This record gives sequence, C-alpha cells and structure tokens, in this order.
Amino acid sequence: MTAPTLIFGWGNPSRGDDALGPLFVDHFAELVRRHPEWGEVECLTDFQLQVEHALDLAGRQRVLFIDASLDAPEPFTLTRIKATRDDSFTTHAMSPQAVLKVYADIADEPPPAWLMAIRGEGFELGEALSASAGDNLHAALAAAAEWLMLANPSAHRDAGTAPTASPPACHANHEAVSAASGGRSP
Repeated sequence: MTAPTLIFGWGNPSRGDDALGPLFVDHFAELVRRHPEWGEVECLTDFQLQVEHALDLAGRQRVLFIDASLDAPEPFTLTRIKATRDDSFTTHAMSPQAVLKVYADIADEPPPAWLMAIRGEGFELGEALSASAGDNLHAALAAAAEWLMLANPSAHRDAGTAPTASPPACHANHEAVSAASGGRSP
C-alpha cells in the first residue's frame, strides 16, 4: 500500500547548504517513526528531481517537496504549488511543478503539493552546513510537523491535541496552511 503522504527532499550533501533537502528528510523520517499518530508517511530523497519521480506521486493524498534556496526568506517558505510545464521540463533536473505536470500528463490529476524552500547561504563543494542553515532546518522541521498534523486531522484525535490557531512559521503562507487543513482556516 502506498503511504498517503510523501515527503521528498533533494540536494547534494557534498555542497554545504544544498544538503538541506536530504538532511530534512533524514530528520523528518526519524520524527515520523516517533509519531505513529501522523499515519503512514514515505520519505524520499535524491540529488535532483527527474521525470521518473512523477511515478512516486501515484496514490498520494499530499506531497511536500523540500529544497534549499538562496532566494527564500529566512527561515523558509511553504507554498502550495500546481502542475506547470516550465523550462526545466526538458532538462535532467526538474522543478517540482514540472514533476507534477508530468504526472498529470501520464496519469491523472496530481495530488495536492507544497514546496518548502529552506534558506541556505553557502553551496560550495566540500562546505559544511552553515549555522544559519541549521537553524532554518530546525524551524522547517517543526513547521512540517505542524503541516502534517493539519493535513491529517485524525492525528489530532490520536494525539489528543488540537490544531494551532496560527500558521506554523512566519513565512508559511496562509493559503498553504489552509489548504493543508482541507480548506479550513486554521
């Protein structure tokens, strides 16, 4: 059976803050193991998104893509994304929007998807993760846990908690949080 939630991070662990996507997935997979009330979640990582990753969307109810970004405000942005054919469609490294579009072209309507862009500073080969990127990673993990709780209302019942009244972090836009909670305003 396919897990209803897919968490997909990408980046190069040998290039400083470009490791944010894979590091996020590693840490989040551990959180998933400690929180069975979140339901089934599959965590995947790769160096870059490719056309084949469209197949990973089959049977999903929601997808969270995670990548490092030089342009995102600190600590991260969380944005609802749609299937779009863009310039990356014909390259070996695709955008998550292009992956969603490939799925729409070969299968059906893609699952609801969000992109979490975590702010990074240094992407040089051999660099370690910067201290600020580590802080941003921590904030992104907390926000993603909240996103998953909002996306899976039964997790609140199982955990004996209630959804929070505000978005999980300062740069998580209201549309993304509202959409993750089934269209209800948090």
